[in-house]
Amino acid sequence: MVAALGLLAFDASAQKACETNYTKTGSFFAGRTFTTWDVVPNVTPADALKRIQIEGVKSGLKVASVDKDLGMLTLEQNVQFNGGQTTLPWNVLVEAEGKGSKITVTKTTPATYATGEDFQKKSMCGVIEAAAPK
Repeated sequence: MVAALGLLAFDASAQKACETNYTKTGSFFAGRTFTTWDVVPNVTPADALKRIQIEGVKSGLKVASVDKDLGMLTLEQNVQFNGGQTTLPWNVLVEAEGKGSKITVTKTTPATYATGEDFQKKSMCGVIEAAAPK
């Protein structure tokens, strides 16, 4: 599922730009926002958006909305939380950057939602890497 996107990003060598650009705001008790970005060279924003959408669906995420003109995509991850289900939004913004695409991924979690920072980095970097040609 979502772990597949995270596995795309795993590399034991040097830290990637998407890991260096990673930030976290908020707290466990107030809810958190995780954000990262990177530039994928030689990929148009339209192609990047399409590839990310396809890989997201293959990984078990639901497409909540897409705006091709603005380069925005919202994916949803359904998770068990506090005895029920909740939806975690993954917001993706794709912008032209030189001959490539700058991809920004933002994910929010509710208060007291437990998640690992390594998982967040790897899965969000996986979203960005999904834009690259195979």
